[in-house]
Amino acid sequence: DELSWQNNGTVLRGKFDQVQESQPLSVIANMFNDMCQLFAEAVRSQGMKQNLASALESALGSQARLLSRFLPNLPRLMTLNFTQNSSSYCSESTQVIRRLFCKTLQVLSFYSPGPITILLDDVQWADPASLLLISSLLQSSKDNKSVFFFFCIRDND
Repeated sequence: DELSWQNNGTVLRGKFDQVQESQPLSVIANMFNDMCQLFAEAVRSQGMKQNLASALESALGSQARLLSRFLPNLPRLMTLNFTQNSSSYCSESTQVIRRLFCKTLQVLSFYSPGPITILLDDVQWADPASLLLISSLLQSSKDNKSVFFFFCIRDND
């Protein structure tokens, strides 16, 4: 996984592997976690930090804690208290998790200084949960002119 600012935009890269030794959603979660870290380090203005925190807290609500299990850097962008332990993870639906990822991308793309490009390689090896998340991200971003997706898929593997 890799992340970088390029021409005032964000480029996120992730690669699935055939062995799938990682947990479901881990490739995408790692990319989003890196993006949260980049935003935490790049946003200098206190006013911008407060606006970003407010927008994320409004979009994610109390379920931000659930998403922070996938994105440990998310609390760096918010002012909520994440120290309370929530054991409801297992009971949360994958649909809720997908919605939270979509809302996070929506908010971060609004505050990004340029476009966000998501490049996923070897998608043919993606786990079913990641494929559903990719579909949700595509659907929720279809009218967002600052988010771009590129997929590399090998049909002979």
